[in-house]
Amino acid sequence: MLESVLQRRLELLKLEGNGLAPSEIVKELSVKYGVSERAVYLDLETRAAWQPLLQETREALLKVCNRHEQLYRKAVVSFMQAGSDRAKLASLNALRKINFDLAVLAGIKFQKPVETEETVIKWEDPRASEKA
Repeated sequence: MLESVLQRRLELLKLEGNGLAPSEIVKELSVKYGVSERAVYLDLETRAAWQPLLQETREALLKVCNRHEQLYRKAVVSFMQAGSDRAKLASLNALRKINFDLAVLAGIKFQKPVETEETVIKWEDPRASEKA
């Protein structure tokens, strides 16, 4: 399902819940989303097919978000109780990853990261060059 269709249908349910008449909903959403009035009427007519799927998806996303929040809390506790720098870095890495995942779930779009040039420094034992 396209994101614009999903947003339009979510708003349709919200407007209907606010008590607007179907004709008012159709006028408002057709203008806002740049679709024909018939498309919005079709959403109203086929609501029995898509509304349960939409609610299941939304419920599943809320569960995932709640689980991420719980993981975040546990990672914060791990960071605060960490005895070594490595454990603190691992906790910070988990916090960063959880934040990124939550942002993706929220629909935030990220730019492609710019790849940096890697510099490799090779160390040679000075005694090895003396033997040769």
